[in-house]
Amino acid sequence: METRAHYVLIGAFMLGGIVLTILFTLWLGSNRSEYDEYQIVFTQKISGLQEGANVLFNGIPVGQVETLELDQNNPNRSLALVRVDKGTPVKTDTNVELELTGVTGLAVVQFTGGSPNAPLLQDVSRERVPVIEAELGGIAAVLESSGELALSLQQLINQENAESVSRIIEDIETITDVFADKENELSLIIDNAAVVSTDLRLAARNISDATTSLNKTMKTIDDVVSTDARAAIQQLNETAENLNQLVLDVNAIVDDNAEPISEFTRNGLGATIMMIHKASRLVDTTEAILLEFDRNPAAFLVGEGRPTAD
Repeated sequence: METRAHYVLIGAFMLGGIVLTILFTLWLGSNRSEYDEYQIVFTQKISGLQEGANVLFNGIPVGQVETLELDQNNPNRSLALVRVDKGTPVKTDTNVELELTGVTGLAVVQFTGGSPNAPLLQDVSRERVPVIEAELGGIAAVLESSGELALSLQQLINQENAESVSRIIEDIETITDVFADKENELSLIIDNAAVVSTDLRLAARNISDATTSLNKTMKTIDDVVSTDARAAIQQLNETAENLNQLVLDVNAIVDDNAEPISEFTRNGLGATIMMIHKASRLVDTTEAILLEFDRNPAAFLVGEGRPTAD
């Protein structure tokens, strides 16, 4: 009976160990699902890149560099295993390049771009860890060409150019000394420039105000021309139309009475003129008689000085 109890206890321990092993495996699996891994292949120098360096996506930190090593089959290639946050949208056309941070010389891995419609690299890659070929851009290109650049600088800074650079530095020192000696004059010039700047700002403001007033005046003139002047022109047109109609009416009257007017001109006009002449003489005689009667009524009545008709 006691021997059977030991077997049950041993079996219980074994079963508990198996359950704990399964739970530990699931825990490890859940931890692994918190990030995505990518193998970045560099074919250029990666000076400044270290394990633990940041991995950025469009400048935003998304992970870090886990390991750095040389490709055992191709020493021209450097391999960087990076881990980024789970779900980071690394597409099949996302670019990767090396970038420097500040002046410390440290480098980071930078992910950029990716088409919205392109599939995720994790979904289409057949590798357990997808592989991305880094582009030769940014600081990587500079590092790649640093050897040629150094050679070019060495050729540029020869003895002759070094003497020229020395003379340039001496001239700069001379100019600096002149500026130091003329410090007070330069300060005065700067103060005057500040005053001139203030005056120009005020003048610009006055010009702006004048322009605003001119615009208002032009608008008023435009309103007057478009309203009052238009009304006056309309009245002149109506008056001209009335005069034209009056002339037409007079012409019509003349046309309708052309024959009587012609007859009057031939026969009646002369008699009318004669009658008017006689009436004028009668008026003159009557005025003379009245003046004589008014001057001396007695003499006028007895017949002395009585005027006679011509």
